[in-house]
Amino acid sequence: MLSVVFFARLKREAGLEQAEFPLPSPPTVRALAAEVEARLGLSLKGCMVAVNEQYADPEQTLKDGDEVAFLPPVAGGSDDQASDFFQVTSAELRLEQASTFLVRPEYGAQAYFVGTVRSPNLGKVVDYIEYEGYAPMAEKVMREAADLARQRHGELGVYVQHRTGRLTPGQVSILIGVGSPHRRAALEACDFLIEHLKVVLPVWKLEGDEDGEHWVKGQVSGQTL
Repeated sequence: MLSVVFFARLKREAGLEQAEFPLPSPPTVRALAAEVEARLGLSLKGCMVAVNEQYADPEQTLKDGDEVAFLPPVAGGSDDQASDFFQVTSAELRLEQASTFLVRPEYGAQAYFVGTVRSPNLGKVVDYIEYEGYAPMAEKVMREAADLARQRHGELGVYVQHRTGRLTPGQVSILIGVGSPHRRAALEACDFLIEHLKVVLPVWKLEGDEDGEHWVKGQVSGQTL
């Protein structure tokens, strides 16, 4: 059997977060997607897929026991080593926590990005945004992004947090910090992480404004169904 996981609009349309499906024939992601669509009445067109918390190709072969997550386009704690901190959390995000983590003798510079809920947005007064994330995978994606930043900019300390739950205008939704021996590397690495994570991080936004609720249009970074 396969464990199939749904997020954001898919979870709401299906009325469930997880379901069990037999291994399809042929045993591919695409064949499973067809069975999910037929059984649950969903449209998976344009969705990405993760198998065992790794982005996967629609033609990837599946095996019994795999966890398969169908991911709508994403809207733009874990501690694997002493220099990094990655976390998806429902708790309030605080800049001073990132600063405490990154201000060290070996780093001559720190750069930070604090993303907050904006209102108005596109001319509409925003009441709230509900953030939903695939936490285990999101933290892996954060770690991979930090590795990419190091390949480009050398020695770095990286701090990334994303908040989930309902936030109102002015509240912090994402916090990114970079520590580096050098100013330019810190600034450029922070900018790289902002642009990279807004495309690949599996986090979705349900926005409530004067017209009601709607999913914020997302982006895809890999092959889709």
